[in-house]
Amino acid sequence: MTTHLNKQSVPVNIICGALGAGKTSAIAKLLAGKPTHEFWVVILNEFTDTGIDTLTLAAAAQSSYDVRMIPGGCLCCTGEQDFRRQLSELLSPAMLPARILIEPSGVGHPGGLIEELRVFENSGAINLISTIALIESRRIDELYQLPALMRDQVDAADVVILSKAELADADTRNRFGLWASALFPSKRFIGFSESGALPPAALAPPESAPVFSFLRQHRHQHEHIDVEVREVVVGSVITQARAHFYLQRHACGWVIPPTLMFDLDTLVMTLNQHALFIHVERMKAVLRTGLDRWHLLQYWDSQFEVREISWRQDSRAEVQMRANAPANWQAWDDWLREAADSTRLG
Repeated sequence: MTTHLNKQSVPVNIICGALGAGKTSAIAKLLAGKPTHEFWVVILNEFTDTGIDTLTLAAAAQSSYDVRMIPGGCLCCTGEQDFRRQLSELLSPAMLPARILIEPSGVGHPGGLIEELRVFENSGAINLISTIALIESRRIDELYQLPALMRDQVDAADVVILSKAELADADTRNRFGLWASALFPSKRFIGFSESGALPPAALAPPESAPVFSFLRQHRHQHEHIDVEVREVVVGSVITQARAHFYLQRHACGWVIPPTLMFDLDTLVMTLNQHALFIHVERMKAVLRTGLDRWHLLQYWDSQFEVREISWRQDSRAEVQMRANAPANWQAWDDWLREAADSTRLG
C-alpha cells in the first residue's frame, strides 16, 4: 500500500447511473488500468449485501486497492452513518488513498450524497473532481422523458457519458450529443464510453473554474459580436457574467458561488408579475435555496416552471431577450440581489 507523504485533498469521483448502465464495469476498467504504485479505494452502495459487484471489482483490480461496501438503497439515507464512518477512516493518515471512486446504487439519490461529500471537501480532506452520469445507449429514445431518478442523476452531474457506445450507431451518438449539449446547467464534459472505458477527461479536474458562456460554440456557427465581460455584484458576492448580442438578441448569464442562498418565496412571488419578463424569450436559473435545497426556475412562452434539482455545483442564471428587445442587465442584477440571502454560508 502506498500513502502520501504529506496530507492533501484526496480526489473523488462519483459514477452514477441507472441499473445496468455500466457503473461497475467502468470502475473495474479503471482499477485494471490504474498506476500500480497508487492505492485506490472504491465505495460501493449495493441494494443488498451479497457483494457480487465487490467480487467483480476484485477480479479486475491491479495492485493495491480497497473496496468498501455499504448496503442499502441510498448512501445518504440508509447508509449515511456507515458512509461517514468509512470515509473518515479512509481519510486518516494511515490510509489516505490516491483516489476514491464512489458508485451509488442505481436507486440512490445523488444530491444528498454530494451534500455529504461537500462537508469533507470544505474541510480540505477531499476534492470532488467530477460527478459522472452514465446513460446507456439503448435508452436513447427516453432522453427527453427520463424517469425521475435518472433525471436527478443527470441534473447532479457535471459529466454526462453515453455508455455501451460500441452498440450505438452514428445517429444514436448524434442524438445523444444534441440532447446533452442542451442540458442546463451545462455539463463541462460530454463523451462516450466503449466497453466500460471512460474518457480520461471525465475523471480529470476541470482545466479552470467554471465561467459562464451563454452561447455554445459547437451549436452556434454564426459570428459572435459585441461580447462584454463584466463584474456583477449580487449581494456581497462578486460574480462574473458575460453579455452577448447575436441575431438581434441580447443574452446574459451569471455564475454565483454556492456560498450564497436565495429566498425561493421572493423569487416565485415576482415571477408572474415582474416587468423584467415582458421582453424575455427564455430564462433559466438554478439557485441554492437552502442548506441542502436547490431549485430550477425556467421561463419560456409565458410559462414558468419551478422544481427542486439535484445540481450542487454553483448557482447560475441565463436570460435571453426577444429579437430587437431592450436589455436592462442592471435590473436583472437587482432582481437577483433582492432575492439573495444576506448571510453567506461557509
